[in-house]
Amino acid sequence: MSTGKVYEAKVLELYKKEQIKVKETFSKHAGKISFSVELLREFVSFESFVCISAHYIDEDWKLKKWVLNFFCDSTMDADHPNVVFMKSLKEYGVEGKFLTFSVRDDAVLYVDDLKEQLQEKSSFLLDGKLFPVLCSSDIVSRVVQKGFEEIDGIIDKVKTLSWPRLAKPLWYLTTCNLSKAIELKEMGEFSSVEEGGFAEVPSEEEWGKVKSMCRIADRIYVITKGLFQVEMPTSNLFLPHLQEIRAYLTQESASSDAFVSLVTQKMLIDFNKYWDDMYLLLSIAAFLDPRYKMKFVEFCLSESEAAVVLENIYKLYDVYEVQRDQNMYLLGDSSSEEEEDKIGSGKYVMRKWGNNLKDLNVLKEYCDTVQSKYEPEKSDLELYLEEPVVYWMDNFCALKWWKENGLKYPRLSKMARDLLAIPVTLVSSYEAFSIEPREVDRSLMSLKPEVMNAVKCTQSWKSGSKK
Repeated sequence: MSTGKVYEAKVLELYKKEQIKVKETFSKHAGKISFSVELLREFVSFESFVCISAHYIDEDWKLKKWVLNFFCDSTMDADHPNVVFMKSLKEYGVEGKFLTFSVRDDAVLYVDDLKEQLQEKSSFLLDGKLFPVLCSSDIVSRVVQKGFEEIDGIIDKVKTLSWPRLAKPLWYLTTCNLSKAIELKEMGEFSSVEEGGFAEVPSEEEWGKVKSMCRIADRIYVITKGLFQVEMPTSNLFLPHLQEIRAYLTQESASSDAFVSLVTQKMLIDFNKYWDDMYLLLSIAAFLDPRYKMKFVEFCLSESEAAVVLENIYKLYDVYEVQRDQNMYLLGDSSSEEEEDKIGSGKYVMRKWGNNLKDLNVLKEYCDTVQSKYEPEKSDLELYLEEPVVYWMDNFCALKWWKENGLKYPRLSKMARDLLAIPVTLVSSYEAFSIEPREVDRSLMSLKPEVMNAVKCTQSWKSGSKK
């Protein structure tokens, strides 16, 4: 057997072995799971690849992203990616655990059809208000590109004067290149070009527009780079950054500079469309960060928006309250079933007395007296709302906090464990600033479809392990 075939056999053997473990993990997972579908490109053959992933927080409060299926679109014959997605959910037994569906711009067309199919299998939380989740890095890139469109002609002029030949399609590099050109211009580097007439040099007014656009894009980059540099950010981190962008664009849209006002107004139109679709999810996730709670949500939103958020938080909590008899998420919860019912319902529960005690009238009278005087305990949601926010710290980890405080907030921690795993961005690092679809790993291109899928899935399942 050739070396290649031996490699393929070992990869497939490991994949099947690990897949059994993954299915078992999902079967034991008592909560919801969020999913994502991303399209990738190969820019030589122009083939499209589809990556289907599951996102959840495990019993140790670690955020996981597991690839369930990775395939070349052209190998699916008549099957639509949505069909493959539904088959993947069924194969892994997670149809009934569906929470949200995250997509990038190039996969949005699949959403409506998929939503209809999923509703037949599982009911959505909040009647589908959290579906779909739109990738935040896409809207940031789209908003910045909207600004660059206003100076497209000027950028073309600058490119002929000074531009790296192999510049990557990253919008912050566009800003860097324009800023560098401005520096060269101020040093008089382009004066000889202007005299020779070999290239059209931007006018002073046009250079002013370039400076303004660079300032705007630089500010957005500063706001978002800390967020997108996190490999797998939890959903509670996004509201502050995206609200900062919204506030900044709103401020600049009232600028006395006509160009700045015009360009930021156009950018704001696109951003506000995203905000209208996503502020509910972003706010609920921020609420589950004990540094923020409702105080920060109310600070960011209008009074009517904040009221909508709080109303939906109560609706979500009611869903988890109804499910209180299901398996607890938390490890080390040794309270008995009767004690749990006592805590959750606010009613006194008489313990199981021994046979020699259960018929004593004095004990029955005692229990009746206690029950009549017992004041129902507040729900953990009410306690969470009333207690002060956690002191601010930069290195704070919401997942660690919920792991340590889960016994104090048994219902709310279930909700946090589900919602904090929702992927609000599907790309990180420099890819979050790309203006083109993400490129597929070329090392996968020479593999057979089933081996390519096995490699991609197993890599995600074994991520973080020593072996």
